[in-house]
Amino acid sequence: MIAKPKTATVAFTTPKGTAMYPWLNKADYQYHSEGQYKVQLRVANDDAKPLMADIEATAKEAFGEADAKSARMPWKKDAEAGEVIFSCKSKFKPKMVDSTGALIQSPSEPAIYGGSTLKLAGTMYPYNAGGGKGISLQLAGVQIIDLSDGSGAATVSFEAEEGGFVAANDNEAGGHDF
Repeated sequence: MIAKPKTATVAFTTPKGTAMYPWLNKADYQYHSEGQYKVQLRVANDDAKPLMADIEATAKEAFGEADAKSARMPWKKDAEAGEVIFSCKSKFKPKMVDSTGALIQSPSEPAIYGGSTLKLAGTMYPYNAGGGKGISLQLAGVQIIDLSDGSGAATVSFEAEEGGFVAANDNEAGGHDF
């Protein structure tokens, strides 16, 4: 049985950050049969500190001072880049709004790719399951600040090398019959 700590629901809104591995337009069913909407948000360390403090305060309220120190937090630190990566998820499709805060209706929602600049909103959820305590960020809404077309990460460019291998670009040349 999963015991829910007794604490008031606490709303959160992230600072703006860069989306990583977003599953916001459709659910990811790979590890969750009911599907999961999720995204990781890369935020500058200084911008992330207020939200991290709020999450830690929620953990202290839910679990007490001692247990809060060992609770799992919904972030990873990328010390090399000076950034914090927040993980947010939900089994429900989040509402989407544009940069002005206007709701985007379902058929008009744009595809959100990694590299998009977003703000996320939802509730902090303290959990105590299987001996593990922690806080998860339950995603309810996404504000799209700047939309990436998804091609940036996949673009690869090399300069030509003289005298090297040149691939035949027609399907008739060499190769295997599949």
